[in-house]
Amino acid sequence: MSEIEINRVKLSEAVQNTSLIGFKLGEAPSYDDMTRCIHCGLCLNFCPTYRETGRETESPRGRLYLMRGFAEGNIDGQSEALYEHLDTCLQCRACETACPSGVKYGHLVELTFEEIVKQRGEEKRSRVEKFIRWVVFRQLFPKPENLRRFALFTRFYQRTPLQSVTRKLGILRLPIFKKLGLERLAVMEETMLPTISQPLFEPPIGGKVPAKTEQKYRVGLFSGCVMSMAFAKVNEATVRVLTRNYCEVVVPESLNCCGALNVHNGDREYGKEMARRNIEVFEQAEKEHGKFDAIIINAAGCGAMLKEYGELLKNDPEYAERAKEFEHKVKDITEFLGGIDFNRDFGRVNKKITYQDACHLVHGQKIRVQPRTLLKAIPGLEFVEMRDSDKCCGSAGIYNVTQYDLSMQILDHKMEYVAKTGAGCVATANPGCQLQLQLGVKRSGLKNRLREPVEVVHIVELLDEAYRAGE
Repeated sequence: MSEIEINRVKLSEAVQNTSLIGFKLGEAPSYDDMTRCIHCGLCLNFCPTYRETGRETESPRGRLYLMRGFAEGNIDGQSEALYEHLDTCLQCRACETACPSGVKYGHLVELTFEEIVKQRGEEKRSRVEKFIRWVVFRQLFPKPENLRRFALFTRFYQRTPLQSVTRKLGILRLPIFKKLGLERLAVMEETMLPTISQPLFEPPIGGKVPAKTEQKYRVGLFSGCVMSMAFAKVNEATVRVLTRNYCEVVVPESLNCCGALNVHNGDREYGKEMARRNIEVFEQAEKEHGKFDAIIINAAGCGAMLKEYGELLKNDPEYAERAKEFEHKVKDITEFLGGIDFNRDFGRVNKKITYQDACHLVHGQKIRVQPRTLLKAIPGLEFVEMRDSDKCCGSAGIYNVTQYDLSMQILDHKMEYVAKTGAGCVATANPGCQLQLQLGVKRSGLKNRLREPVEVVHIVELLDEAYRAGE
């Protein structure tokens, strides 16, 4: 490194130390990242919340201005307005795709939100909210055994009269729940609670499934938490599709959540713990079964998180290099198949479909072409491009609970675009998108040509259907 470059780094560090004084308790972004926005406004029309509200403070440019004000000490971390404007962000990262300056918006909002949450402290939360956050972010998603027990209980609730009785009587909407600060409980049960799979997805005996024909690759499957509990059929279809594409598929046990929910909700430190655990699990799996050509993920939000483990753990001397090696192997199922000479022995699937880009696939991972290439390779499939297919559907993790009204506005517009395609099936690549779009079909009453509700599927399910039709 030349003397000029060394001085430039020292100057940058000095400016950062004196300028980003708002960050006191957590990890601070670089000064260059925080000041990269040139306020050109090209992001505005790509931002779902700005499009709905027309308010500058609900745009990426406006939020970046607020974040910089906070970072430089001009806005108090206790500010309710600052918290609300950041909390209203979907974190869909469409602005990153539009930005000509390469602003790392997702990274900045995660770090800023975590710092604000830490500065606000627990005193701002009710006892009930503290308890719910402790249960969700510390006891359920990080601990596979607890999540499994919760899934089994939920399945019992859904498959007995309990659920229908609860909804008919409006039990979760009684005043007592509002008094306890649980007024969103009914919304969560009705909009977010997926139907639990019967059976749940389990790793195969021996931990792996052989390739159906010639083996060219060995891959590890990140089976996920929600995918294993509520989308077991998608995981099963993923294994079948991979084995038909020359892969031996290893499914490690004891994986926990990818950590995305924690990181996006201001609990970055616990997200790091979950990342370390997942890295260790895959390292052990490679010792047992041999090196992986790729680590496959079929949930876009999880994939974006897994690919950022290097950034998340960059200051951890024990895990920094291991995290980089891990993230370089992570590939979305569509990305992996699109990068090989995939098996084209498809049968006909006579459907008219459209495709909804999952935000963290198209904007977070920059994967746009591969899903369409795969869909267009299926005989009989009539593919119709949807207007604004890369705009968020309003799901965004738990956004459709915390910001229900705005989420539904965004969803209703999305369903208008689906309807205009005339498609009887919507494909996507993320479980949250599937749940949200299924809710959208129900809200809009959208029907196909046979007057049946429009179908919402994961792209892997269509590939699996095509392969089975070919057999």
